Amino acid sequence: MSQDGGHQPLDSLRDGMDAPAATNTALENTPLLFDCQSPGYTDLDNTTKNRNKPGPSVSNSCRVRHGHGDGEEHSDLDEATHARQLNPRQEQRLNATSPQASSAKHRLWDTISKRLVFLQRDENERSPLEKDLVRRLDVFLLTFGCISQGRYLDQTNISSAYVSGMKEDLQLNGNELNYFLTFFSISYCLMLIPSQVIITYVRPSYWLPGLEIGWGFVTALIAFAQNAHQVYALRVLLGLFESSAWPGMMTLFMYWYTPLELAKRMGFYHSCQALGSMMSGALQVAVLESLEGKWGLRGWRWLFIINGLLTLLIGFTGFFLIPDYPRSPNPRCLKASPQTFSCPSAPSLSFGWLTPAHIQVAEDRLKRHGRTDSKKITWRAAKRTFRLWISYFIPALYVASVLAPYGYNYFNLFLKELKDQNGRPRWSVEQVNAIPIAGNGVNVVFVWIWAILSDLLQTRWTLLVAQGVIGLIPCITMSIWTSHPDTTPVSAAYASYFMTYMSLGTAPLIMSWLSDILPQDSEARTLIVGYSIAGVYAVLTWSQVLIWPASQAPYYHYAWQISIVLWILVIIMCWMLNIIDVRILL
Repeated sequence: MSQDGGHQPLDSLRDGMDAPAATNTALENTPLLFDCQSPGYTDLDNTTKNRNKPGPSVSNSCRVRHGHGDGEEHSDLDEATHARQLNPRQEQRLNATSPQASSAKHRLWDTISKRLVFLQRDENERSPLEKDLVRRLDVFLLTFGCISQGRYLDQTNISSAYVSGMKEDLQLNGNELNYFLTFFSISYCLMLIPSQVIITYVRPSYWLPGLEIGWGFVTALIAFAQNAHQVYALRVLLGLFESSAWPGMMTLFMYWYTPLELAKRMGFYHSCQALGSMMSGALQVAVLESLEGKWGLRGWRWLFIINGLLTLLIGFTGFFLIPDYPRSPNPRCLKASPQTFSCPSAPSLSFGWLTPAHIQVAEDRLKRHGRTDSKKITWRAAKRTFRLWISYFIPALYVASVLAPYGYNYFNLFLKELKDQNGRPRWSVEQVNAIPIAGNGVNVVFVWIWAILSDLLQTRWTLLVAQGVIGLIPCITMSIWTSHPDTTPVSAAYASYFMTYMSLGTAPLIMSWLSDILPQDSEARTLIVGYSIAGVYAVLTWSQVLIWPASQAPYYHYAWQISIVLWILVIIMCWMLNIIDVRILL
């Protein structure tokens, strides 16, 4: 069995082309993940070993469940029996194990081709209509997501403003910057799980743009704050409004993209956070040069006003660009009458970008890859998810992978606090905002590299481990530099910060891995995504004040040493999850 994280292109049931129910066979037959009596699953075999054998033997303990909310439909067991029939890729695997294919040459090529999944991928498997659907999703859904990631400006511009005059204007002489992040994190964490539940009841095309419009107003109001306490209150509101944006979009991607497409899109979307940071730095430089003192406002205040106006504009476009779910598409995205799609009555628009044929293809893609459409999250589903070990393992892995390289967020503060031999700032305000732009450029490139390689090679864990190894190098270097700044060249610190940006592509791979492990449990996927993000902000509410206090910059006492421990933990957890994934779940 391939040791690539369990995502085998030829024979993995989760990536099967014709098995909507069989994809969860191995999961149902192990107590590690699911209880077989849980609703929404199909038990097709009595043992994992015979999962590739066609036959009529089917357990009567579970049934296939489809649909959304009250409109669920239960198929008979003969559908499950049909799902167990071998698809061409599974037949290819059985043929490869025959005596005629047992030569060393064939075994070598089989090993190579399993790793290089893109050599096997037959584009003819996708019809022109399906290719057109993917293009439209990229043009509308993904583009909206990436542009809305400009909202990351609202998180990063607080640091840009802090080093560009906000500290002096509001008389922030302590750890107020850390508390700005803390108040934001608390409200973000509290609202995130409810938002993930609400998005299964309220159309994402209403919920997500509505929240974005709200945080646009709040962002603009920060420009008129006169003291730290006013900023604290506005940061709380900002966290409430932003809570569902990133996890909500990630959840939507899981319904519209297949395993061979998902990591690339998640990576591209995630990389736009870095683009938002680049925009923040570049925008701050431009504002300081052109709007400083305009109408009596400082440049850092103009940054919040411009961010807020951009966020408002993007939010309104979401009402027309978010397609909702395949079985309940957004009427404003449809070219035909909404009744054609069995969705609530609403007027269709002439510039809609989805047709009935596209929606049918989207539903077929879900079935073909063993994935279910969105279901409303009930107490029963929440309690079932709470009992899954994966509900704790994935969030713990995600939290560790996000916090391990967290020092990159303070790159501009590091630059601001560096002094020359005369005790003067080594870098100007413009340079403090401009230099991290290069680091975010490195971030964008490597997030794309990790995501593209993950889909091409169909592996998650090996690339996560690779990022962990890369991330350890700057952490070790910075631990030495902060302890011995007089004997360690400052160039080593610069190189370490830039190298840290190479290891920020873990989130798309972890979320893609989650989608691979839970293809048929949409409720658990949605909740676990929420748990993961909420876990990060729950830890950030207290950890960044203690570990990365602004008063210690740039010589943090033990922050980089903690990052070393977290990277080691990430590597160990990825290795453990790979073993469970390959040897037990498949």
